[in-house]
Amino acid sequence: MSSKLNLFFDEEVQRLIDSFAYCFRVKITIFSSEMEELIVGLQNPGSQYCQLIQKGLRYRYRCLRQDKLMCGHCASKKRLTIYQCHGGCSEAVLPMEVEGKMIGYAMLGQFRTVSAVPKDILQEWKKNNLDVNELCAAFINQPFFDAESVKNMLRLFSMLTAFVITRDYVRVRHPTLAENVLRWINDHISEPIELDDAVNELRRSRSAISHAVKKQLGLSFKQLCTIMKIQKFESIIDAQPDISIKDAASQVGYEDPLYFSRIYRKVRLSSPSIYMKSMRERMIQESPIGLSRD
Repeated sequence: MSSKLNLFFDEEVQRLIDSFAYCFRVKITIFSSEMEELIVGLQNPGSQYCQLIQKGLRYRYRCLRQDKLMCGHCASKKRLTIYQCHGGCSEAVLPMEVEGKMIGYAMLGQFRTVSAVPKDILQEWKKNNLDVNELCAAFINQPFFDAESVKNMLRLFSMLTAFVITRDYVRVRHPTLAENVLRWINDHISEPIELDDAVNELRRSRSAISHAVKKQLGLSFKQLCTIMKIQKFESIIDAQPDISIKDAASQVGYEDPLYFSRIYRKVRLSSPSIYMKSMRERMIQESPIGLSRD
């Protein structure tokens, strides 16, 4: 069972994150220790530039894999890690611990420390006959910070994260209905899932379950099921790079691989075959550009 099921944040955390993101024009995401998104800054859900290259160049899989690698790196070093993503934006990730136990990661990103789009990105963009002016304009629209500004912003980011933890804004609670729903979906992840099935087993009404999931996670029951199944599919691919899409999809309750591919593409903005190819070729194992904070 995922640690996400037992991890809860006070509502004040969302307001603090939104205020920080608004002031610095950055995106903050809180991940569980298993890299599931728990909280995303509502003021800045993501940059246009990142969305452009993820969709235009199908870089979504590379971004996801690099996030996982850098979170793993900062966990092993137990310190803030700064790096530059494939698109040329800078990001930072900080491990979060409660009572000496790793509970997740706080990630801050999508700001500039350079003045132009990386040459390799531009070349690939041109090869795809895409609008260069649109790409460059989106990149320049990203907030720019010089070295001293980055240093001070990251200091405040570290202090914010420490404040959230020391003020007991994050903690383990007794199971709530939303947690029970998450646990039930996880236990039935290999099956086709319907809301009525959860209603029957959890013995709660449709409206109670839908409301609890929407309030706690900001998703509909159907959206939650889809995201959890995609995350499980990706973990299967991570563990078994040679497995077929059909077999991996079947393990998360989709017997029709074409239908699953359409669902996956809608959520991830790229096909499952692209993600599978990235694992097989180990493209992401190339050393990421950037520095680790001492």
